[in-house]
Amino acid sequence: MKTFFSSSIAVATAVLLATSITTVNGFHVPQVRPSVASPSLNRIVAVSSPSARFFFKKGQLVEEPAAVVQDEEDGGWTDFGTDPLSYAYIGAWAVLMAFGFVFAPGELSSASDNAMIQSVIANPTAPDMNSFYYGIFNEFAIIPIVLACTIMPRASDKGGIPAGPPLFLSAFIAYFIMGPYLALRKQPKTIIADPSEELGWATRNIWENKLFNYGTVAFGILCLAAGAPGLENPTESWNGLIDLIQTSRFASVSFADLSLITLILTKEVAEDYKVRCTPENIDKATAIGASTALLPILGAAIYCAARPPLLVAEEE
Repeated sequence: MKTFFSSSIAVATAVLLATSITTVNGFHVPQVRPSVASPSLNRIVAVSSPSARFFFKKGQLVEEPAAVVQDEEDGGWTDFGTDPLSYAYIGAWAVLMAFGFVFAPGELSSASDNAMIQSVIANPTAPDMNSFYYGIFNEFAIIPIVLACTIMPRASDKGGIPAGPPLFLSAFIAYFIMGPYLALRKQPKTIIADPSEELGWATRNIWENKLFNYGTVAFGILCLAAGAPGLENPTESWNGLIDLIQTSRFASVSFADLSLITLILTKEVAEDYKVRCTPENIDKATAIGASTALLPILGAAIYCAARPPLLVAEEE
């Protein structure tokens, strides 16, 4: 019997410690102290249980204490670290920087590299360099366009780093500027509910414009065609390309830069497709993104011309 009473007293004490007394209309109402803060501020709880109806008038509400919660809309200028992928972006950028300034073959600003650049400036249509390399190098011209077409529709509307300057500079230094931007940008949208309201003027009228997209594809093919003279002796041209990449710092770094942008575009294309496709086709996003790497840069341009428009759901 003594054990029974001791246990009862212990239980009663534990309950009293875990509860607080709230006085409502002259009645003392026990409330269990929550172990976790309420997820919302000033949450209103309707009185619906039989015991509660005994003490309260019908329809009366009890207001719980406000909990301090973090505002969902972060006013910071970056979301770095929110997505683990941001570490991959900045890590790849650091590797490219180390390769470009330390580990790449050849010498920085060597006489041969400077002569190659001057040759392009003096005669853009037929410079004195390996034809295959020149055709590939010309694809830098459409990098900012393709990146804008895949990034801008999903760009966050919560501030952050403006996308315009990095996209413009990507025509010259590609991932050297896009790496930091991708790592530090605010998290892109995953749902676009109202394209006519959420998309900016340039995105609606340029980056989403099909005539512009097909024009980009045509321009990309024209840039690539600059390497056509090398097809007269493809074996020699191919061997010359490999030798150039192995001996020229400018050629090796630009080739690595272009490769990184191609890899990034596979991810951006996949994410872009997810906000456009129907639910039953969302599993195709990864394969569609990966397929664009078969034609570096140009493959992503072809996707932009063929992708479904964002306005279809709204029109229906």
